[in-house]
Amino acid sequence: MTSVDSPTQTHGSPPGPGRRRGERSPSAPGRVWLAALVVGAAVAVPAHLFAPLAPPPTAVLEGDADLLADVEALVDPVTVQGVSVARFPVDDPGAVEWVRGGTADGSVPVDGNTPFETASVFKTVTAMTFADMVEKGETSPDRTLGEIFPGLDFADPGTASATLEDLATHHSGLPTAPATDPLRHYVLPSLAFSDAYGWSPHPLEALAVTPANTRGEYEYSNLGFAVLGAALAAESGTPYGELVRERILDPLGMDDTVIVEGGVPEGGAAPHITPGGTVQPWHNTDYAPAGITTWSTTADLVRFLQAVSGGTAPGLAALDPVHEDVSLPGAPEDAEGGFGRFTQGLAWFTVDVPGHGPVTMHTGGSLGSATIAAFDDGHAVVVMANSRTLDSVGLGTELLKDDPQPLPGNPDWLAAFGLVTTLMMVVVPPVLLVSLMLRRRTLITQRLLDRLRIVSLSLGSLTWLVTGLRWGDWQTTPMVLWALAAGLVAAGLTVGAWHFRRVPAEAGRWRRLHVSVFALSVVFSLTLGSLMVWSMAIAA
Repeated sequence: MTSVDSPTQTHGSPPGPGRRRGERSPSAPGRVWLAALVVGAAVAVPAHLFAPLAPPPTAVLEGDADLLADVEALVDPVTVQGVSVARFPVDDPGAVEWVRGGTADGSVPVDGNTPFETASVFKTVTAMTFADMVEKGETSPDRTLGEIFPGLDFADPGTASATLEDLATHHSGLPTAPATDPLRHYVLPSLAFSDAYGWSPHPLEALAVTPANTRGEYEYSNLGFAVLGAALAAESGTPYGELVRERILDPLGMDDTVIVEGGVPEGGAAPHITPGGTVQPWHNTDYAPAGITTWSTTADLVRFLQAVSGGTAPGLAALDPVHEDVSLPGAPEDAEGGFGRFTQGLAWFTVDVPGHGPVTMHTGGSLGSATIAAFDDGHAVVVMANSRTLDSVGLGTELLKDDPQPLPGNPDWLAAFGLVTTLMMVVVPPVLLVSLMLRRRTLITQRLLDRLRIVSLSLGSLTWLVTGLRWGDWQTTPMVLWALAAGLVAAGLTVGAWHFRRVPAEAGRWRRLHVSVFALSVVFSLTLGSLMVWSMAIAA
């Protein structure tokens, strides 16, 4: 970010030797610009060859012919980092079709045994564990949190009366994240693509500071499911991870479905916000009952759906309707079908898919993964992807139809917007920097070159170069532009270094304003730049 320019100098440090106040500094000689050109090229070439972010080659999809034809008709390969898809007839669950494409990390191809983040799909495992415990008389749907945790301090006394069924159907009134630190829960994940639950307190501790919002009404809540998992562990006397393994995972042979403490498991598909752009995986295992830090494979989820759709899985009562005609907050009241209204079991949703009919499902999404497990009375489908750019929900529901229809792509204006905003971040600041060094005046406001402007514009150009790498739309913008921008910044810095000793420290009309805005500019650039570097470091 550049400092705000102020009018021609009347105060400030003395100009360089032989210069009158308000006079432009001498232009840099040709040898300086030649050196800048060499430095710029020396930076641009390796920046292009070894860019920290580079979209992978367009994914090549492979697999069984019928499913492959459907997937290819529905998926734009540009949106794929890695994807694994399976489909099978409910009345012939052994006839599984498979399709895979892309990579787990830019080099390792994915297949049906590649671990992906399940995200919220794992809520169904928690819910079916709950249903299995109810069936065995180990707990009941109307058990309250106050009964299970009599000594717990609740920020909202009403939360003590929330039942396990309320938690399992998102009717407890609890928000999706603890009300402890909005900066870490919302701001940092939005800006830096960081783990939104990494700093969250234990779910039971979170109840001491988190009020309920709308008791008795639907409000999707990861916190609520994390509390449900803690409650089931307390009721059974078994740690949550051991409990779900004993009740659901082991009986169904889901050996590759795990709770991971250390990020990406060996061979796992690292999460990506866009193809090539890794993000930080989830780490806080206290929230595993909600699908945070849980990983599975397409093969394991196929085993899961084979048992669920075939009626042999433990805890099948989780699919029984608890709330009918539930309205998604913000959905039109007169909506007759689609994802705005649904029938709800314990975690499971049954949606009347337009043009098709009822589909029972659960979806999952983290900052860098997209998953769906769904079935109707004809077929079941699993989609697992490690980039949020792939529409797993649209793909999964279309694959259940007899005549899948192409998914709507991004409108042209969105692609144009992505290109323009990326150019604004990456190209404009270096052009302003080089223009300042060439003209010895700012391009727009015509203010004289001084040391403050050299520092602020150089630092701002570096900051936006890094920010554009992280925030830019590199699906529509050629990465070579980032390399050229890096070369321009290097050239501008080279000429700026030559000018630095030859210009006054400050050449503004209102010195205090100029210095104050300079300080704000530097603080902004250092903060944003540090945030972007940290974002890339934690995602590596």
